[in-house]
Amino acid sequence: MTAFERLIGELPDDHEHDVLLIAGTRPAVARLAPVATAIAEADRIRGLTVATGPDPMATHDAFEALGVPADITLLLAEHPGYAPAAVASALTAKLDQLMVEQDPSAIMIYGGGMTALMAAQVAFWRLIPVVHLQAGVATDDLLCPFPEEANRRVIGQLASLFLTTTGPTLGSPLGPNVLQVGDTIGSNPPPADLRFAAMVMRVAQGRSRLVVAGLDSPASAAVVGDLPALLDRDDDLEVVLFGDLCGDDDAEVLARHERAVVVPHLELAELVHLVAAASVLVSDDPELVGDAPGLGTPAVLVDGPHIAEPGDSIRSVDGRHVLDDVWRILDVDPRPRPEVYDGKEAERAEAAVAWMFGLNPFPQLAPRSSDV
Repeated sequence: MTAFERLIGELPDDHEHDVLLIAGTRPAVARLAPVATAIAEADRIRGLTVATGPDPMATHDAFEALGVPADITLLLAEHPGYAPAAVASALTAKLDQLMVEQDPSAIMIYGGGMTALMAAQVAFWRLIPVVHLQAGVATDDLLCPFPEEANRRVIGQLASLFLTTTGPTLGSPLGPNVLQVGDTIGSNPPPADLRFAAMVMRVAQGRSRLVVAGLDSPASAAVVGDLPALLDRDDDLEVVLFGDLCGDDDAEVLARHERAVVVPHLELAELVHLVAAASVLVSDDPELVGDAPGLGTPAVLVDGPHIAEPGDSIRSVDGRHVLDDVWRILDVDPRPRPEVYDGKEAERAEAAVAWMFGLNPFPQLAPRSSDV
């Protein structure tokens, strides 16, 4: 019996409208989990979180780690791999069954991954409105990033409501269904470790830049030894190192630096904030590196098997040349100043969906008594 089958009929349904928040990656979970919390707290829409994608249990675990357990997990017979056609084939029938059984008032998806694309397509076939969270700004290159940019353009033809990080608001030339809510990743609880919370704040204020390194393989030991050189070259850089190599002698040297933090393990809630704030991620974990673009961060995969696609923001390099590649990213590809979060991004997303259903007179937060 699947998690999906166990769930049917067990959740109370005392709301007129319900929304499926469908995630297939950890970056999607990081954006949708706080919206699910905001929906539950407002209590005017029924929200169900759905863990799916090529590795549904990894998505399920990500929901758990961020404090919002998945209501539905769509299990697959086997891992389909990551080729777009294989992922689409594996997910289509599962998502269609979900839409039929749940018959939601709408679905909410994030970004331009294959899960988002197939969820939007199936919902459209079933005449279910699609809310596209953080639809983003289209680029001029259909292949950059690949295949997300093309997927976003297809979703753009299918969605009923677009919730963006920046851009048009109500009354814009693009119409009233394009609303700015901000990046809902900012509505996740801040890192519990005050050192990391302070780092993220310094980056947001433009006072420092951050390099995050997650290294486990003994073959990556030379990369650990190179990290102090980053701190010596640029006095606005900070480094976080985590993973199995944190007990090495070179890691102990790095840990003595005032602008470095070395820890053996990072909880996902902390890792999400740090990677999203970082100028570059360095890791020998292909899964973590694969998540980085979804968090808006270029990544370097150490000695990895990654095959670059057009417009790819992932670099796979030999460990001996990692430092050169990190410097190149820092010098040639500077990130824009990170967005300053106010913590109300998820609340604005909930208000926009409530407005779509006629439960909110305006697509914005109602002022609180303390704000008046």
